[in-house]
This record gives sequence, structure tokens and C-alpha cells, in this order.
Amino acid sequence: LLKTASAVAIFAAAGLYGTSTANAADLGGDCCADLEERVAELEATAVRKGNRKVSLAISGFVGQEVLYWNDGTQSDAYIGDSSNLTSRFRFTGTAKISPHVTAGFTYEWAGVTNSTGGGNQLNGGDDLGASGFAAGAGACGTVGIGSSTVGCLTTRDATVWMRHSQLGMVKIGQGSTANDNLVLIDLGMMGVAGSPDIANHAGGYILRSNNGALANAAGITWAGAIRGHESFDNNRRNHVLYETPSLVGFTVQAAVAEDNYWDVALRYAGEFSGIRIAGGIGYQEDTKFNSAAQILSTVGALCTSNCDVKSTEVKGSLSIMHVPTGLFVTGSAGNRELEGTSGGTPATAYAGPDLRYWHLAGGISQNFFGIGKTVMFGEYGEHKGGLAQTSFLGASTGTVHCANATGCDSTVNNWGVGLVQYVDAAALELFATYKVFSLETNGFGQANASLNSGGAGASDIQLFMVGTKINF
Repeated sequence: LLKTASAVAIFAAAGLYGTSTANAADLGGDCCADLEERVAELEATAVRKGNRKVSLAISGFVGQEVLYWNDGTQSDAYIGDSSNLTSRFRFTGTAKISPHVTAGFTYEWAGVTNSTGGGNQLNGGDDLGASGFAAGAGACGTVGIGSSTVGCLTTRDATVWMRHSQLGMVKIGQGSTANDNLVLIDLGMMGVAGSPDIANHAGGYILRSNNGALANAAGITWAGAIRGHESFDNNRRNHVLYETPSLVGFTVQAAVAEDNYWDVALRYAGEFSGIRIAGGIGYQEDTKFNSAAQILSTVGALCTSNCDVKSTEVKGSLSIMHVPTGLFVTGSAGNRELEGTSGGTPATAYAGPDLRYWHLAGGISQNFFGIGKTVMFGEYGEHKGGLAQTSFLGASTGTVHCANATGCDSTVNNWGVGLVQYVDAAALELFATYKVFSLETNGFGQANASLNSGGAGASDIQLFMVGTKINF
């Protein structure tokens, strides 16, 4: 932009000077000084290329959807962006230090004001407003672990890195650790329509029994039943990460982060005779030492929060595509084990089951119409043990889902079908998907006993989503 503007200005100035010396005099007797002033004005109003040593790029996407839901008693339609489709923008910069060494940074923010997945039956209408946050917050400023919020923007990534072509990369800041996105590897390009992180679609909706009764607490949700308090797709954290160079398609990442967290992941991508393969497997440990962990009283030291709870996870995904036909299959799975002591008086150790999940999807991804890939898919998945872990980790806040014992079992099954159309000329995605979630449990008591399979049972929730995402 600056080079073009300068050339035009020089051409114009030369033309004026060559045509009439009087015109040159009108410029104050010094055409070059006027030219420099005009170029300086252009520089002040143009998007700059950093300091001309660091290359700066702006990118991101805007995504919106219409979500229709039916929980067996109520139904409604909400408009917004889901937790899987949060609109965002980022600044990225790179600089070449030497033929083998580069450095750079990423700054990324996301808007969190109208998440359809964070809504529920109590939102009071189609306008989600401030009650539509994914974290269930009622006002801007409280979003969740691993994010810092200013107004209604959350910082997703604020990292700097340095990479050596033979020694690998080191990254530091707030952002993705080694296991982030590990369960989302997908060659079929199902995107938000076919993500295995299904709690982002309807996680905020309150469980309802087949007799029409809502659970007696707004915190007893599908997210608790599906994910066991948190997602298998990692939260972003303040961390230091190392990544090896790629060796025959394999890379290894390892990270340490705040709050006694570390993880490691092995990833692979390759293609053989028209068969494309991508996948990864990872392990993480997260040991929580929350604030006000212990107090001294007449009966000794008592735990008042999740004082010493360790969560360990093994998870991964694998995606295979036959490139000539576009046929693909994608699967992911994970296991989360809890051990330690929760809040309460007296404090109790976790006695419930591990959380296990798996998700399988398959279909075809092919450019049928010449405008971009058309993706058609079906999916099925299962989550077991989520309510027990949610109940345990939420005990200190009074959100008790079911008894923390072997009787607190739960199984969520989900299935769905979907269609995604890519429009390459506009960097655009259009999608439509239908999903059904079912819950079986026998762990609830008292006011929520009707949710149990031995009672009325939990009602299915049906979702139909249509939406769009445009990248820039």
C-alpha cells in the first residue's frame, strides 16, 4: 500500500512540475517536502507491517447459528454463536532471525456474549443476552479457567515462540498446551457440525425427566452428564511448551503449566497410496490446590474445597481418508481418573467411576459442485461416569448431582447426522446438523429421583442447528 501510494504521489508531483513551474511554486517551492508530508499522512492512517522486521497478519472468523432445541416438554430456537463456533480474531507475527531460526507471537481474542450452547430453558426467550455465556455467567467478566476477560472479550491466546528447523520450538504464554485439540483431529472437515466435544452444543441445558419436571438446580445440566465437569478438549493455560521437529510425520509436544499441570502428546500426519492418516495420543496430569484449601479448627485441619485432587487423562483421536473418493472415518476416545479429597465437613475421598468416552463419525468429503468440499456424515458416541465426577468436583459449591458412590452411574449416548458445504471463493462454511442426546442414570435422590431410569427417566434432548462461518 505504501509503495503504491508513494509511486502515485511521485508520478503526480512529477507531472505537476513538468507541466507548470507555477504549480510547483504553489506547493511552497519544495515539492519533495510536500510529498514527504503526504506519505507520512498515508503511513499514519494505513495498517502497518509491524516494525518492518516482524511480518504481521490479521485473521479469524465470524460464526453464527440458529439452534432449535426440544427437551420433550419445552422447545425454542436461539440465535448466536455456539461454544464450538465462538467468533474470534487474532494477530500473528513472524520474524526471520537466521536461515534456521524464526520467532513469532500470537494474540487471539473471542467474543463470548451470545453462546447458544450456554443457554438453557430458563433464559426467558430467544434473546440470550448476558445469560447466554458458555460458563453460565450473568455478566461479562466471568468466563472460566484458562481465560482472562476484558469486557465481553476473552483472551484465547497470548504467546511468543522461537523455532529452530533442526532443534524444534519453544513457546511461552497463555494458550494451548500439548493436549489441546488432540481429540478434534478430523480429515473429513466436519468442523463444528461434527465435533466430538458435544457438550458445547447443549451443555447449559438443564436435565428434565419424562414427567416434565426440571432438575431442582440450574447446575444439573447435560454438560455435567457428558463431560464430568470439564471437556476432554483442554482449557488453555499459562504454560511453557516444547515441540520437536517433524520426523517422518511424527511430532512430540510437552508442556508444563500453572496449577500443577503437565501434559505430553504424540501426533502424526502422512499419506500412502491415496490413504491420508492423521492422529494423536496424549497424557496429562492436573493437580488442584485451590484457594482456602485448609482451615484450622477445634477438630483439626478440614478441607473446604478441592484441596488435593488429581485428574489424569489419556485421550486421542485418529482420522483416515481415502483421498480419491473422499470417504473418511474419524474416531476419538478418552479416560479421566480422579483421586483425592473434595470439600465438605468432613472431607471425603472420591469413590466414583472413571469418566470414559468415545465418539465415531464417518462419511464422504468431496467437491461435487465445483465450489468447495461437500461433507456428509453420521456420528455416534457414548460418555460414562460424568455425573459422579461432576457431583464430586461441584460438592463445595452445593451443586450435588447424585450420591458420590458406586451407585452414581450415568451413561450419555448421542447420535446425529450432518451436512457441511464449503464455498472456497468466500472462505465460507454452511452447515446443518441434527443431534439427539439420551441419559440413563440411577444416582439421583429426593427431588431429582424422577430423573432415574427406575423412575420417570431423563428425557432426551433434540437439537437442530443451521449456521455459517466465514474466515478472514
